[in-house]
Amino acid sequence: MEKIYNNPWFMKIVALAFALLLFTYVNSSNNRGQTASNIDGLSAVTSDTILEVPIVVEIDQDNYYVTGFPATVSVEISGPSSIVLNTKTTKNFDIVAADLDSLGVGTHTIELVAEGLSPQLEYKVLPEEVTITIEEKKVETFSVDVEFDDSIIDDEFVAGTPTINYETVELTGTASTIDQIAEVKVVVNEEDGVTEDIVQTLPIIVSDAEGKELDVELNPSEVTVNIPVSPTMKEVPIVLNQTGTTNTNLNYELGISNQADTIVSVQADSELLNSLSSYPVDIDVTDITETTTQLIELPLLDGITTLDPEEIEVTITITEKSSQENEQSTTETNEESSSSSESSSSSESVQNESESSESESSSLDSSMEQSDEASSESSEEVSE
Repeated sequence: MEKIYNNPWFMKIVALAFALLLFTYVNSSNNRGQTASNIDGLSAVTSDTILEVPIVVEIDQDNYYVTGFPATVSVEISGPSSIVLNTKTTKNFDIVAADLDSLGVGTHTIELVAEGLSPQLEYKVLPEEVTITIEEKKVETFSVDVEFDDSIIDDEFVAGTPTINYETVELTGTASTIDQIAEVKVVVNEEDGVTEDIVQTLPIIVSDAEGKELDVELNPSEVTVNIPVSPTMKEVPIVLNQTGTTNTNLNYELGISNQADTIVSVQADSELLNSLSSYPVDIDVTDITETTTQLIELPLLDGITTLDPEEIEVTITITEKSSQENEQSTTETNEESSSSSESSSSSESVQNESESSESESSSLDSSMEQSDEASSESSEEVSE
């Protein structure tokens, strides 16, 4: 026996056995602790609320339109704390309004249900019930108007015709709502004193006859408005036109006394300004026989609202014609008179030829009448 105890191998085997027993005990204790911890974690019940959960609406959206749903709902959940925490973090479930097609057109009160929640959780949707209205869907296209107050434009500028990148919009909603639409527009808002083009991207407003906004889907929901703004003032040169009766022995020369007044600033609409290259002013020289200066008020042409300056000082310079100028003037006058005489003579000749032709025609008619009368008398004598 002593030999066995004193054998080194025996001591090694005993030591190994104790080591195995100790390892087994420690490992078993750890497993029991971990299992108890897991059981405690699973068995701990807690509750929480998940906010702003969207609603999935199951309906034939090509034929029906549903109103009455809130934008989102809240969901109260309760169960094992780990599952509650994971569900709130991931939101891996849906709140569904299921199988609405079977309800048909009308007003209905329905319950919302959760799909995808762990079976270990209990839940409650807030609100528990919603009242909805199912109507036939209607899609219609409307033109978009631009509401714009041109009083915000600076006095020296004018606004052109507004343009938009989409002239029509497709509206989708219930048939009853679409039938109430009275106006589809965008409203341009800008501060006073505008001097540049207006470019704004604006939401489309849909309203009924009383101005109340209607709940419809819009495609597109906004448009870009462009309003050109251009100056209403333009500077053009003044052109003096001589009118009235002149003295054949005198020369007339028109001029503006103040060189600064040879240009006039004109205010009008942009279309008229674009076509305006000069400003004509008529100067009547009748009975003027010596150099004179007159203050002339500039006339307002059609479509023009403002002129600057409003009047100018015009100098009419009179000089006597030289003998050569008089001879040339006389020659021109004679040529004009000769031309007029020839024209008159030609006209008289044509008239005489016409009268002669008419006379011959009249004589021929008279001869024929006399011949017919003679023939008639001869026939009567033979008959007798």
